[in-house]
Amino acid sequence: MAHWRSLLRYLSIAALTLVTLVTPLTISSAAPSVNENARTIVLSLPGPIDGCNFLDTTTGSSSSAILDLVRPSAFQTSPTGVLIGEGGAITSTELTSLAPQTVRYTLAQGLHWSNGALFTGRDLVAWWQRARLLASIRSDGYRAIKSLRVSKDGLVVTATFATDYADWATLFRDVEERGVAGGCAITKLVRDPSLGPYLVQSATPTRVVLTMNRAWPLDTNRFGRVVVTTNSTPSTKGHGTFAGYSLVVSKPDVEALSSYPSLSSRIGTSSDVEELTFAPRGNVTRRLLLRKALSWSLDRQAMINTLWGSVTFSPSVAQSSLFSQGQNAYPGFGGVGPGAQTTTTTTTPTATTNGLGDCYTCAVQELRIAGYQHHSTGWYDAHGRRLTLRVGVGPRSLDHAVARLALARWRRLGVPATLTTFLDEASAATAASTNVVDVAIFSRPTTTAPSTTARSWSGPAYPDSFPSGVRMAAVTTLYDKAIANFNPVTANVTWLRLDQILLNAFWVRPLFTMPSLQSWTSTLSSIQGSSLVTGFVDQLPTWTILPLSNP
Repeated sequence: MAHWRSLLRYLSIAALTLVTLVTPLTISSAAPSVNENARTIVLSLPGPIDGCNFLDTTTGSSSSAILDLVRPSAFQTSPTGVLIGEGGAITSTELTSLAPQTVRYTLAQGLHWSNGALFTGRDLVAWWQRARLLASIRSDGYRAIKSLRVSKDGLVVTATFATDYADWATLFRDVEERGVAGGCAITKLVRDPSLGPYLVQSATPTRVVLTMNRAWPLDTNRFGRVVVTTNSTPSTKGHGTFAGYSLVVSKPDVEALSSYPSLSSRIGTSSDVEELTFAPRGNVTRRLLLRKALSWSLDRQAMINTLWGSVTFSPSVAQSSLFSQGQNAYPGFGGVGPGAQTTTTTTTPTATTNGLGDCYTCAVQELRIAGYQHHSTGWYDAHGRRLTLRVGVGPRSLDHAVARLALARWRRLGVPATLTTFLDEASAATAASTNVVDVAIFSRPTTTAPSTTARSWSGPAYPDSFPSGVRMAAVTTLYDKAIANFNPVTANVTWLRLDQILLNAFWVRPLFTMPSLQSWTSTLSSIQGSSLVTGFVDQLPTWTILPLSNP
């Protein structure tokens, strides 16, 4: 019992620390020499942009980042990917009990939505009632809540959980006013009430204009106008303030940025992992030997060299199916900064017991062990059937570039393939999970919580969980153990055990973490690079312009 009380006290203090962490950041820029209220910043983000809310299954990272600026949240994402207390509309969030798990949300007094309505605990209750009924991975934690109790003054909401949910800090993000209609029309961004550091003035799928919410209590010295665009080319021509986050990284992109001497730039990691996923009941891929052969036959280092060998940073060969390269728990090289080399190093690792290595000769051996014989036209089984593949690919240009390299490698092995393009990444994953294709190649987004990625192999198969169609008892047991563990260090040990099971079963073959290209006007102060689009954007209210130095 004493140990339990000690742990509870630690968790409560940790929660309070997270909540108050934002305060020093706002104070440090409270009175700089340059006032930003009358200034405009142009913010370039990956498109497209839509009017979906945070709970919608199709809401992308850029749309979520915009919502962080115009909707109340319990926690937001720091540049390092750690969730921190937002401290604005929801002033504090505290884990107060573990038996049962209880979380108390305290709201700011007297804050109003942009339509004049008072923000109260009833907005959180309406959000919970809506979220828990959705067939979406984003509603996982809301389904774990048994009840919400609102205080008489409407400023304190107490959540009691029916089952432990360690990722409680991911809940109540970008909450909408109660009664707001659903849908993803871009006009919703303007029509629906805002509450945050900014208000939405206008919105199209390629351009959103935000104006300063003068009623917001934090970061009073912030840019008065923010123009969010999907155009990656700086439009300020060196005469204004610009910040950009791009998932397209190539030598021409780097050279284009170098033509703007007023900009600083950084090549780093992102939160998107390029991967292969195999169909669980396909004639080919249901056999472990064939999944091994197809995985080992790809030279991922050569693939990386081909894609990014001409720029000063390249991702490493993936070491995890759950974590992206920049995350703290990633088991391999972190890769949070540019490398010193002009090209990446080509290596030829052997196939190791943990399934991470690439080995072409091992792939040939696996095909022979599986009973296939090689002839001049390819591989044939004992019944004379030729080994071929149906490959699905996501919509991004990088997905297609990777698919071309993979298909070329498989043709060299003697395995021809046909290619089908899907409208989005999740649809490509679904096609593999339902055996429409044998292999899917796509970019999977990771988040601050590994449970989001791990849900592909545990629990109900929702479209936005990137369903795999694979369920293993050992994985389900580890998932349930990790999601109920409030100690992030020991929880990560469990997540990594789950990770190894998936890698050894070869249901997924992670290739690499996509790089990102981040740029900003050199006079911007306090800007930090981030592996997450949201982590990059959420710091915007604290950015300031350095005053001109005296000659």
